[in-house]
Amino acid sequence: MSAEKITPLSTSGRKQLGEMAYADYIHELLKKRNARNYVEIGVRAGVCLAGADCPTIGVDPQFMFDRNPVGRKSVLHLFQMTSDTFFSRYNARNILGESVDVAFLDGLHQFEYLLRDFINIEKHCDRNSLILLDDCLPINIEMTERIHLPARREDKEISGWWTGDVWKVVSILREFRPDLRIVPVDVRPTGSIGISNLDPGSLVLENRYFEIIDRYQDLVLTEDLFESYWAANKPVPAKDILSNFEMSRFFKV
Repeated sequence: MSAEKITPLSTSGRKQLGEMAYADYIHELLKKRNARNYVEIGVRAGVCLAGADCPTIGVDPQFMFDRNPVGRKSVLHLFQMTSDTFFSRYNARNILGESVDVAFLDGLHQFEYLLRDFINIEKHCDRNSLILLDDCLPINIEMTERIHLPARREDKEISGWWTGDVWKVVSILREFRPDLRIVPVDVRPTGSIGISNLDPGSLVLENRYFEIIDRYQDLVLTEDLFESYWAANKPVPAKDILSNFEMSRFFKV
């Protein structure tokens, strides 16, 4: 997909995603994988983090827990700060005592932040670690606005939904990191992207970061681009991943 500047277009047309909620999918994935540890960027109320049973790191500028975040975990590390600050001050691998096994990135919904989070967390992973990206399968074009302006939306029923433009990160990874294994997953409300075959030593994205930002910052979705993005990222049903859990089929090359 070329990263050319395109005139914005609003539409209320929607795509359909499956019935499983993304938090339930993550909880089941951690159990099926028997995850050694878990890192979550963008915790907020703790819906996903609370359901993880393994040693966990949670990072958020302002925690707003509405449930017990500890649960059955033996260890929970909470860092109330931005992800940029966390990665500049702390080493996730050192905190956990081993490489990151599963990471869920759900921070600020602007692509440059998600891209930085991916770059930073991959350094603490190994080849078979799994990184999950949230909100990268927007079901309509309106929710991909960089600034959330619900009052201007045509589709009032879901005007509170906001993915921002983090969908761009999937296109960026497909272009600049063809070595990665990228699997879109059919969960609600706006999908999950599983990424494996990681390379903690890769400097491609870091070295070309500003080039990538310049190329993608003005890109917006038209109807044609929206359709081609969905065609390139047709999601796999969550049940196909979770049933019999053949990780090698989906998340390994």
